[in-house]
This record gives sequence, structure tokens and C-alpha cells, in this order.
Amino acid sequence: MAQLPGERFLIQQIDGEVILFHRDTEDELVRFNPSDPNCLGPALKTIWLTDRLESEEKCFAAFWAGYFHAHNSFEGWN
Repeated sequence: MAQLPGERFLIQQIDGEVILFHRDTEDELVRFNPSDPNCLGPALKTIWLTDRLESEEKCFAAFWAGYFHAHNSFEGWN
């Protein structure tokens, strides 16, 4: 789990899905399967196009979305 700057939003992997949500209301902004590369692009598009996140929050949300995708896609590689 990661808290975005401003402390309003969290991004977390729960039961195989990554969810970006408002920390107080638990209202979801985006949910995606991090092990499916076809899901990352639409999730990033949603992050970039939303007006609910500030610019810095969008950057951190995109970073963490990529982190969760990479972790799930390459886990076990040596």
C-alpha cells in the first residue's frame, strides 16, 4: 500500500487487483489487474484524465501503478 502526496488517496493491491481510492470515503478511482499488461494502459489513462487528482498525485499514482505491474509481471525472474 502507498499513500499519495496530500494524504487523500491510497493505492493498494487487494486480492490480485490494484485499487486507487480515496482514503476517507473508499471511493475508487481505478481498479486493474496488475499482472495483465493490457490493463495497465487504460488504468494510467484514467489516472491522467481524472480531475480528482492533483498533478503530483497523478505522478505518484502512475509510478505506483507501474510498480505493482512490474512486481506482478516479473516476480520470480532471476
